[in-house]
Amino acid sequence: MNRIKETLARIARAARGTRDPSTSSSLRLDRVGRSSSSTLDSREKVLLRPDGRGPLVLFDGTPNSDEGIDIVFVHGLFGSRAGTWTKAGVCFPRDFLGQDIPGVRIIAWGWTGAIGSSGTFTDQAESLLSDIARVRSGTTRPIIFVSHGLGGLVVKEALNTAALSRIYGSHVELGNVYPRTIGCVFLGTPHVRSGKRPLGECIALTALLSPSMPTPQLLRALKDNEKAFENQHSTFLMISRDIRVVCVREKLPSTITASAELARDIGGMELGRGTIQLMLPRDCAAYESFNVGRIDVLVTHQDLAKAKSRDDPGYAQMVAYLTKAAMGPTAAEIEAREPRNQEILNALYFDTMTERESRIDRAYGETCDWVLTPSLSYLPKFFKSDEPVLWISGNAGSGKSTLMKHIWRSEKVKQQLFEGWASEGDLHMACFFMFEGGNRIQKSYEGFLRSVLYQILSARRDLIRIAFASFFDAPWPPPVLFTSISNLNQAFYSIFAHMSDTLRLFVFIDGLDEYRIMERKDHYEPREFDVTYDDKDTGDETWGQSKWAMDSHAEIAKLVGSMANKDNIKFVVTSRELPVFEEAFAEFPRIKLQEHTERSITQYVAGRLEDEAPGLPDSKNLCREVAQKSRGDILWARLAIDMVVGCSLRTLRSTLDSLPTHLGGPDGLYMRMMENLSMEEQQSASRIFHLVLRAQQPPSLITLAFAEEGHLHPASSELRIAHDNEHPYNNVSVQKLSDQMQRRLYTCCAGLLVAETGPSTNSNTVETGQRVVFVHQTAKEWVRRADIWQRLPGCTPHDDVELDFSLLSGCARHMKAFGVLRPPILAWPTWRFRPDAWLLISNALRYAERIDGKVSDLEKYCQLLDEMDSTCQQAWVAALKNHKPLHEDPDWYDIRLPNFCKKHWASYEPMDAGKPPKRKDFLALAIQANLVRYTATKLAKLDTEAKRKKAQELLPYVVSPKADGFSACAGLGGDYWDFHHDMPDSRFLDMLFEAGATPRDDDKMWSRALKAGRHYFSRGSVTMTHLLETSSSTRLMENRERWVAAIKALLQHGADPHTDIQVTTGSGENQSTTTIAAVDLIRETLEGEPEYAFELIEMEMLMGRRGSVGIAR
Repeated sequence: MNRIKETLARIARAARGTRDPSTSSSLRLDRVGRSSSSTLDSREKVLLRPDGRGPLVLFDGTPNSDEGIDIVFVHGLFGSRAGTWTKAGVCFPRDFLGQDIPGVRIIAWGWTGAIGSSGTFTDQAESLLSDIARVRSGTTRPIIFVSHGLGGLVVKEALNTAALSRIYGSHVELGNVYPRTIGCVFLGTPHVRSGKRPLGECIALTALLSPSMPTPQLLRALKDNEKAFENQHSTFLMISRDIRVVCVREKLPSTITASAELARDIGGMELGRGTIQLMLPRDCAAYESFNVGRIDVLVTHQDLAKAKSRDDPGYAQMVAYLTKAAMGPTAAEIEAREPRNQEILNALYFDTMTERESRIDRAYGETCDWVLTPSLSYLPKFFKSDEPVLWISGNAGSGKSTLMKHIWRSEKVKQQLFEGWASEGDLHMACFFMFEGGNRIQKSYEGFLRSVLYQILSARRDLIRIAFASFFDAPWPPPVLFTSISNLNQAFYSIFAHMSDTLRLFVFIDGLDEYRIMERKDHYEPREFDVTYDDKDTGDETWGQSKWAMDSHAEIAKLVGSMANKDNIKFVVTSRELPVFEEAFAEFPRIKLQEHTERSITQYVAGRLEDEAPGLPDSKNLCREVAQKSRGDILWARLAIDMVVGCSLRTLRSTLDSLPTHLGGPDGLYMRMMENLSMEEQQSASRIFHLVLRAQQPPSLITLAFAEEGHLHPASSELRIAHDNEHPYNNVSVQKLSDQMQRRLYTCCAGLLVAETGPSTNSNTVETGQRVVFVHQTAKEWVRRADIWQRLPGCTPHDDVELDFSLLSGCARHMKAFGVLRPPILAWPTWRFRPDAWLLISNALRYAERIDGKVSDLEKYCQLLDEMDSTCQQAWVAALKNHKPLHEDPDWYDIRLPNFCKKHWASYEPMDAGKPPKRKDFLALAIQANLVRYTATKLAKLDTEAKRKKAQELLPYVVSPKADGFSACAGLGGDYWDFHHDMPDSRFLDMLFEAGATPRDDDKMWSRALKAGRHYFSRGSVTMTHLLETSSSTRLMENRERWVAAIKALLQHGADPHTDIQVTTGSGENQSTTTIAAVDLIRETLEGEPEYAFELIEMEMLMGRRGSVGIAR
């Protein structure tokens, strides 16, 4: 946030022309250069400084103000506008490019000076922006920047500044440089660190390759400001998604004059007589991204910017790139993007996107109409104002979500916005209902971004290319997680950066207090999730008093505040009246809901009583009393009426008077509802509540019904799933089970749990897959309180292992009954499991992973997993045999059907994109799910030779992930995490090697294992950025440790360190393949990682090399 504020301040200075006076002195109007256009003299004049700074037009062949393209050349440190690009009297931008690329204007821009106060070339970036904006006054033609050496850092800083000015609506005339920029060529520019050499050192080394020797002070400053340059590159990654980038690096060293001490310090080769040879490290001169190409040219660093003939190395490649970038897409290419548009929308979508909203009751009668009435509410005035945020606050249960749904669905809102704030813009509206009681994505920043982007891009498909530009010229599925926070943030900001002139985005966010930091959840200790209670508490929970919840509230408030800095976005947000929101939104307008709800509650109660207790005497006063007693809590009023509406007229008022006036706590309305149950019902309620709390995600009605019964049959002590084999479920019995569970939620759980009843928007879900969720956030928080259950005489504590075992049994049994109502296998467009069927399998394996090392009855545990394996294989074979080809297929019954039946079901995981991982049996999936004891038990039952063969077959699954792409389950669960992107538990290594597995027999496995490390260690890559942000740091570090352990174990057991490995980088036209020895690939992967320095030394000793590893400073 500080960086953004500094940038905006600099933009303001540049727009006012208040830069350093020395940069604007002695300006005169002139024009230099050759032109193929006879109309040059009649066009604009260009600012030219006699000191060599500023813009210089070298060539102008543009036919008019908007056609053609501008190419801006920016020299490096101590270079010059013409000299940097000149060799043997030939200035190639002026003498060659003008003739080789039609319709081009070539501008050279000069600069001097050192780094600014912010640590980067900020002053030069300001000058570049303001100068180019003036030169381009009156034109909208595209721009390509070509920069040499540290001039590339000036260009990156300028584009970052321009993009932020667009995003935050500040001085758009300077920001207009950014949306017109279509390409960047970096000639020998350092972007990221190289091995153990930090980025600051790489930048200092590049400075040494300048035409003049930099001072020691400048070199020190470049090194010391490494963090600022890293931040600069991170921002550039975010804003350059739709800019074609080419990174060019020299292949010949440069000879410079320097001391022996300097040679040792920078790692150059000393030649004697005060000269050394230097070359920019290859790894730092390029970085990984979809839109980035890389070229190595057989020249020195200075000659990267020169060409005395068209045959010089690299010139033809530069012309080809510039020509292609200038041409733009053809009509056929634009039409071909539509399938990718749909793939991107599918990846953004998740099945529970509208679940929370669909569960919120519509406003009763006219109870919420007041909010759109100007005399009663500030909201209509807000629609016409420039205020960025309106906060609707209220107590827990006061009806905030109902009111928000009413506003969001009202046609009057859009009409008033069109007449007010959005009258001159392109209005887009989006909403997100936070839901702490739902799955992970329904309460996370990822869910918010995906939902808002999906709503915007579904209505404006033409913006998909702007939001996700780099994914259109890349393979699908991409090699990185598409839904990472980094990627989604970049998409969001790309839309604002390109559409800030016209875009008006109005966002509704309900339930800020239900937001949770899911991406960093593993950073917290177990005690930091516990809700604490104030001794002065009168009954209601002290909401947000867990460390995790409080940090979450602070984060979402900060996120809303940062987005509210933009001129083209407005928010209506709701939350409870917590101190963190009171402070964050103190300067914004506010509606206190409880000040307006008494009348609404009176109307609601009157309507209920008229419908359910007609003829009740003195009902008017009764309604008023209920409204007053509710203290603005409409949920309390609803539950209170539920409790008294069945009473006799004689007891109704006394019952109502006896009800607590608050919901939670040990003496609130929720406790009264539990106390009204029998002891048996209290124990059942406690078990059901804790199963739902323990579930991986909200369980379906049927899964919960099976899980509540436990995993063992009480009469025989056998597994219930085995009993199901003897008494299989049919359509009638499944429906009966569902109805019974529905009734138990209402009776035993007093209606605090409900099953979804709305139709699913995803065709992959079944009618019986209703998720069971808490009726309100307050109910979930109340159920979590341990002291509540200690006060109820019918309740005993629950064991987590038993709960997980029951949930595992519930999923497995649901899978067995799945086919009763709908086939679990799909045949079109490819054979695969139905996504919600696979989600059941996935959840079962996650519960198994929890208890694998804890369960006491190992035999029953293994038997249950075997039953699930058998159930899925039977479903797979039955689906194949029941399949009837739609058209005549003579090979189906004789050839393809028998072959399919021999394959294992685990190879047919449903994927939205990409191929599913191949698995020969259930053990392969068990390894990926980290079921160590189960796998060991199954291997122990095999004879020696069979065990060796099976161990050899399983070893590849332990040492490398097996597939890429998106699972179709991600759209269902939101928090679904597949089994083929993480490294399995390292304990499998010893298990399989002891069983006789060896890496000597499988070079392909060794190659895949080595390449897997690039997913977790590839410095400066998009892959690494996404892993850091979308997976928790614990998961990333665990993957790193397991990969290092796997490579070390493979070397210890005979893997060849001298095997040649083919490594592919980039994609599409930017793809390149190099061959590298295994020993060098290991060193390249781990070099510069201080945590693994000693492991690298050990591995180099195993590989026959002397261990000597530099640790990054």
